[in-house]
This record gives sequence, structure tokens and C-alpha cells, in this order.
Amino acid sequence: MLELIGLLLPLFAPAPALALEGRVETREGVPVEHAWVATGDGAHETMTDARGRFRLPPLVPPLVLVVHHPRFDPLTTTFDRLPTSPLVLQLAGKQTVFEEIVVSAERGGERVGPVSVAVSNLRPAAEAAPPATLGEALERVPGVSESGQGGIFQVYSIRGVARQRVLTLFAGAPIVGERRAGVSASFLDPLLMGAVEVVRGPSSTYYGSGALGGVVQVFPRTFDSPWAAAGWDGAGDERYLVAGWGNQAWSLGLAHRRADDAEAPDGTRLNSHFAQSSASLSRRWAWGERTVELTLVPSWGEDIGKASTDFPEQVTTYPRERHLLGTLRLQGAEGWSFTLFAHPNDLTTRDVAPGLLAVVDNQSLDLGASGQGEWSLGRSLTVQAGFDYFARRGVTAEERRMPEGEPVETLTTLDDAALDDLAAFATARWAWGKATLLGGGRLSWERQQNGGGPGRDDRDDSAWNGFLGAVVPVAEGVELTANLGSGLRFPTLSERFFTGTTGRGGVVGNPDLEPERSLSADVGVRLFGSRAYLAAFAFHTAIDDYIERLEIAPDLLTYANLQSGTIEGFEVEGFWIPAAAWQLTWSGHWMEGEDDGGGALADVPAARVELGGRWRGGAWELGSRWQYRLDKDDPGSGEKAIPAAHLVSLTASYRLSEQLAVSLHAANLLDELYFSSADRKVSPSPRRSFGVGLRWSP
Repeated sequence: MLELIGLLLPLFAPAPALALEGRVETREGVPVEHAWVATGDGAHETMTDARGRFRLPPLVPPLVLVVHHPRFDPLTTTFDRLPTSPLVLQLAGKQTVFEEIVVSAERGGERVGPVSVAVSNLRPAAEAAPPATLGEALERVPGVSESGQGGIFQVYSIRGVARQRVLTLFAGAPIVGERRAGVSASFLDPLLMGAVEVVRGPSSTYYGSGALGGVVQVFPRTFDSPWAAAGWDGAGDERYLVAGWGNQAWSLGLAHRRADDAEAPDGTRLNSHFAQSSASLSRRWAWGERTVELTLVPSWGEDIGKASTDFPEQVTTYPRERHLLGTLRLQGAEGWSFTLFAHPNDLTTRDVAPGLLAVVDNQSLDLGASGQGEWSLGRSLTVQAGFDYFARRGVTAEERRMPEGEPVETLTTLDDAALDDLAAFATARWAWGKATLLGGGRLSWERQQNGGGPGRDDRDDSAWNGFLGAVVPVAEGVELTANLGSGLRFPTLSERFFTGTTGRGGVVGNPDLEPERSLSADVGVRLFGSRAYLAAFAFHTAIDDYIERLEIAPDLLTYANLQSGTIEGFEVEGFWIPAAAWQLTWSGHWMEGEDDGGGALADVPAARVELGGRWRGGAWELGSRWQYRLDKDDPGSGEKAIPAAHLVSLTASYRLSEQLAVSLHAANLLDELYFSSADRKVSPSPRRSFGVGLRWSP
């Protein structure tokens, strides 16, 4: 009898309690990584993984769950009975602007969660007075400054590191080029750019060779309804026209922008004219729990002037710039993705100097693939691993020199050159108590080839680099960060093999250049309040085999590996919302760099501080910005001393109806004579200007 009772008792016993599983996300459905989930009595607690998921042991109702995250309002939820399906908990941001200013530095990068590096997110199309170029938008980020000689091809430095040491990604594809000043991603109109993510600090482990100073990621804008904008600016009589339309499955945007030569405050004519047409097309398919997205970005630039102090004695123009960037991305709900991309591009440079005309034609086919996967190993450890492959084919630089009264000379120094770059990487995140620890490594191999036949130049390089990071919440809304990372950059094909004429004079390549290596450390603090945000970072970077431009004769440059150099500084940014209609912002940076001989390094910008304000009321929105750039009296190689400047700008927009809005703006309101960088050949920036814009959406 007892045996029978023993057999029957399990049939009437309650079912074993199941673990409680769920997901934490924003109200827009974006997973929140490293949110702290705990029971009301504190007996059980855990942290969400990279996809916002959490798991608690079996619990007995009634149940109280508490969710904390420094960037969101705390959430307390009570359950009288356990949910029968995975639980979804949504958090409200302390201010929606947090999701615009602080975003994830993850590869693919649209996840909201605490990360250790400094990241800023821009939306150029959302500005009342949208910037005319990507460089103009980036100079509002602390630690980021203009570099080179200006114009639509303005390049940028991050934490005192510029040119090829800053990696630019466009729709996930690396953008490279043969301009010795560095890469400009201004071939897409800013009004067709969605988010622009700026990662400051060494990021080579995540993104690959070239990310010593940081990474700029540009994501094309997608339209889900008709939209149009037109505008005019007095600086160079610039005018633009943009239109876009689409739905949840596809999007198309078209833009045309044209400008004449602008003037500096002292009346100097700037060789800054250009004409540019660009477009962005995307198509998205759902395939079960997988998505496929195709993106095409064509661009045509014509008659692009180069502003320089050599003008008008030497006139440099780019008669033609063409791009066609295509990406195909496959992504699964399980945390994996695979991307293919191709980018045929060409650029023609025309230099006219007394007694000489030189035309250089550059062309290349860039292509590649990347894949990555993500795995959660228990509740506290997430591992990500993958590969990157980047190749260049048919890289050609052909120069035709036409001395006055002499036969035409043809020189081909980049002759069907090729590049292959293959890398494998792995990273990990570990939740240790309420802290988050990060680490990873990357192994890279690169081959460069130039010229045909037995005399072909070949170079092989391989290297590894890694990083460690930590985010430590120390109080409600306060977190400390720390990072230590090594950076890597292989010399470019042009630095090694190009010899010829450029917009800043002659250049002689150096095939014996070695890769640059860096070791960077930074510490930071971020404070998140209900109406305020403050972030401050201090950093130190040591670079070995620093590749620098050296002048070996008047207007003749070459490249060499300096023994070493160091850059150190700090940056700060934040905002305060004293009332619902008001927002005040602030930012600034200071940095200095020197080589091992005590000389100043080039591309390290002057110190800068900026204050801004915005007011919204009814149909009106008003904005102002004051930026003070200190003088730079310690120029590096190829630079000059530049004076301090106060830059003031104003914007005003008024919504005429639900569909139509008009905006007015003023730039350089004090008509300051200033220089966008310390480049030796940089011209003064444009004088005071006013502009108007019109936007329509149904």
C-alpha cells in the first residue's frame, strides 16, 4: 500500500517551479545591456546580457522586480502570478537625449548599454541649420577637430590623431583613399546621413587597422514617408535640394548641393566651389527571424576647389570624384551577422602652377566581407568573435605632367596596386557584481603589392593588438570608466609607393615604412541625472614608429617613421535642462603632443571650449552656440601658429504648419578671421554668413 501511495503522490504534487526569464529594452524596443534586475527583497539579482536578456532562479509569487540602469528611470513591477511567457520590461530614459548623446560602441553599433569608451552620436539632418559637410558636423564633438586645408574635403583629427590614423566606416564598410591628407566621407550629403557615431580612443581591436585615434561611423538615413528640404547659405552662395521617400521595406534619398567660391573676413577669395549629387537607396527583407538589407550609395562630385594659401598662384581642383558604395548585410536574431561590400571609386586632381599643368587620375575597387557571432556563456559572460577581410584591386595613380613648352610626361607610380587585409578578433564582456569588464584581441595580416612584372613591390605585415576596459557604477546615476588598449596602423599604399604631385606640393613615397603602434590609456566619469548629464575623460597615448610628413625640399614631402611620440589631454561634455523648454550644453578639450626629441607633433589641435543653448516654445525653436578656440603657438611639422577666435552662431526655426517649417541661421556672427586648423597652407575660414532653409513632410 505504501508503495502505491509513493507512486501516486508525484501525480498530485505541484509542478516544479521554472526559472524566470525575460528581456529589458527601451520603449522603442532596443535591448538594454547590463541593466541590474533584482527581486524586491534583494535575495536574487542578475544583470542583462548583450541582448537585454536575464534569468532568475525559480520564484514564488507575489513577486516584486526592480530594474536599475544609470541612464534610465528605475522600474519597479509587481506580479501576483508568474508570467507564462518570457517577460518584457521596458525602461524610460531619464531624457530621450541620452540615446542621442551616449550610444554603444559595439560593432554594428545601435545597442544602448554601458560601455567603457567615449562615444558621441550625431544626427546632422536633425539640426535646424544642417552642416554642409561631415567635418563641419564633427567639430562639435569634444576631442574632434578639423585637420588639413578645409573645403568640402575637410578631414578631421580625434584626440590629436589625424589623417589615416582615424578610421571612417560608411554603412559598415571602411573608406580609404589616395589623398595624402586623409579620408573624407563627405561624398554623401549630410541631410542623407542618419546617425554619425564618433568613437574616441583606440579601437583597432573592434574595427581594424587605422583606428588609433578613433572611429567615425556614418549610417545612411532611411525614409519611411515623403520628405523634402531646400536651402541657401551666403558663404559661397551655397544652395541645396534634398528629397526622400519610402516605407518600412525600402527607402530612397536624393540630394544636390552646389557652391561658388566663398570669401574670408579680410576679403581673401577662397577656392572652395563645388557641385555634388548623391543618393542613398536601401531595401530590407524579412526572412523568418533573419533580416537582409541592401544599401547603395552613389555620389558624383564635379569641379571641387581646394582652398589653400597657394591660391591663386597655384590652383588645385578636383574635376571629378565618383563613388558607388554597396553593402549587403544578413543578420540573425541569434546575434550573428555577415556583411559583403564593394566600393569602386575614382578621383581626378588638377594642379595649375606657373609653367606647369599636372593631372593625376586615381582609381580603385575596394571590397570585402565581415562576419561575427555572439554567445552568452551563463548569466555573466558574453563572447563575440569574427573576422574582417578588406581588399583593394586596380589601385592606380597616373600623372600627366605638361610643362610649358615641353612634351607631356606620363608617370604611373601606383600601377595596378593591390592590398589584402585579413583579421580575426574576439572580445568578451563579463558582469562582475555591478561592474562590467571588457577585453579582447585582434590578429591582423596585410599584404601590399605595386607594379607589374619582376620588379613588383611586395610587402607583408602582421601584428596583434588588444584592449581591456571597465565600467563601474559607484552610485545611482554615476559610473567610472577605464581603458587600456594597443592600436595598430599599417602604412597605406600611397605612403609607401606614390611619388608625384598633390594639392600641397610634391610627395615621395617611402617603401620602407613600418607599421605604427600605439598604447593608450584613459579614465573617465559619467553622471546621469534626471535633468543633467556630465562626462569627463583624461587620456594618454604613446605612439611608436609614428609616420610623419617631412619636408626634404621646398614643397617636396616624404614620409618617415619617427622613433616615438606622446599625446595627452582631457575632454568634457554635458548638458542641463533647467525647464522643459530649455536646454544648455557645454563641451571642451585640451591636449598636447610631442615627439621623443621634445618637438611638437602635427595635427594636435588648440584647446577649445563651447557653450550652447536651445529654447522651444509653440511653433518656435531658437538656438545659439559660442565656441572659443585658444591660440596655437606650438606648430608641428607642416603647420603654422594660429590666433585665438570667438565663433558665434545663431539659429531660428518656425513651423508654418504641420507639414512646413522655415529656418534662419547665422554663422561666424562676429566676423572673426580664424583658421579651421593649423595646417601651414590652410586659408582663413569664410566670413560672416546668413542662410535660410525650408523643410516639408506630410
